[in-house]
Amino acid sequence: MNKKEILFLSIGVFLTVVAWLIADIYHAATEEKIKVKIDIPQLENYKISKELLQVIENKKE
Repeated sequence: MNKKEILFLSIGVFLTVVAWLIADIYHAATEEKIKVKIDIPQLENYKISKELLQVIENKKE
């Protein structure tokens, strides 16, 4: 292989890598993202029971 062939081969590989990167970035940008909606339960009438706290305190000992 002479220097011209190596230069053309190097330029071809470089352009292939650049085209691959551009295609990959385009694919990542246009890909539909999965949106997961997490439903957090709403506690409307939340009351702390004194008996419950006493039971928890007794279990700690």
